[in-house]
Amino acid sequence: MDLAAVRAREFPALSDKAFLDAACVSLAPARAVAAVKTFADAAADCVEEDSSLHHVAMDGMRAKAYREGARLLHADEEEIALVESTTYGLNVAALSLPLPAGSRVLTTSLEFLQVAMPWAMAKDCEVVVVPGRDGRFDVEDFQALADARTRMIVVSSVEWCNGWRIDIAEMGRFCRERGIYFVVDGIQHVGALDFDVRAAHVDIMTAGGHKWLNAPFGCGLLYVNREHLGRLEPPLWGYLNLETPPQGWPGYFGTPSIKPVDDWHFVKTARRLEVGGTSNYPGAVALGESLELVNEIGIANVERHNLDLAQYCAQALSEAGAHIVTHADAPEQNRSAMVVFRFYADMAEERRLMQEIHRQGVYVAMRFTSQIGGMRVSCHYFNTLEDVDRLVAVVRQAGDRKAPDYHTGS
Repeated sequence: MDLAAVRAREFPALSDKAFLDAACVSLAPARAVAAVKTFADAAADCVEEDSSLHHVAMDGMRAKAYREGARLLHADEEEIALVESTTYGLNVAALSLPLPAGSRVLTTSLEFLQVAMPWAMAKDCEVVVVPGRDGRFDVEDFQALADARTRMIVVSSVEWCNGWRIDIAEMGRFCRERGIYFVVDGIQHVGALDFDVRAAHVDIMTAGGHKWLNAPFGCGLLYVNREHLGRLEPPLWGYLNLETPPQGWPGYFGTPSIKPVDDWHFVKTARRLEVGGTSNYPGAVALGESLELVNEIGIANVERHNLDLAQYCAQALSEAGAHIVTHADAPEQNRSAMVVFRFYADMAEERRLMQEIHRQGVYVAMRFTSQIGGMRVSCHYFNTLEDVDRLVAVVRQAGDRKAPDYHTGS
């Protein structure tokens, strides 16, 4: 697919800006915006025979998000649930995967604070932080700290502050061999790079839609390995987690003999972990459209474009005098669509540079954890070499005024 044509058609706002910050919150494609407007028009009217059927029709509008989400992740549709955010998905994992009292949960020293929070707040498990090596994490780092009490590993497949991509297939094999749950925050991965749940033993993966999936409407994906379907107890219970009655919900609600307490039968798919009530319909509609777009392009094509552009970005910034925090020398399976760099040792000067970058119509972010990070550049399928060149030009101008002085350890 012609990505320049996709950019012009789906992201018209990019005609006057270099938006290199999908890792923070991305832009919605035109098709998603149009779908939300169509939903809003439908919500202002009732074209069905009655309002009960109107409600059912709105429920049905979510179908594309399940279908396209499963396609993107190489999963079965029954393994996909829709959740409002990564936060909700991680809490589902914490509350639904049973852990014996005293269990140890391993995570990394570079995680976004939400990743470990649900387990850190539990009183019956211990969260152990794996330090890694200069911002790198491999399965050996987890093997060194895993013991008989280790029951879960919770990580971001791509670290938010330096772009390191963990080899999830290798980590999944280790977890399977040791009987350890493997929970993944995929929000900096899904939509930017291929995430094949079939190639890795992942128990639960969650990714909000507002970053690389280009769906900033409050709806994302939750993947649950089929081995757990029907066994996990939801943290919340709702009537839409039940199997649909043979006569449909409108017919059921019109049946005189129904009771408030019954022998309920809950679905044995990932949807049993959703809230189970009236949902975020506009968010699901928009997510379905954005997922369809990335699937049309092809996630392999997206990944190739993003990795190549990130490599170009790292090289150009390095030539401009920047220190590249991202491990540009890493094997490709450990690289991501992000480039993180530093320019000045003084953080006040660094922040002034970022403000100047923003004033020039270039969007990036600054992110740190455990003293690792810097200015973060996101290279997505709607970005071009010209976007990167525009960023590098601002950095070069700054270097002409004051030479860069950041080096490792400064």
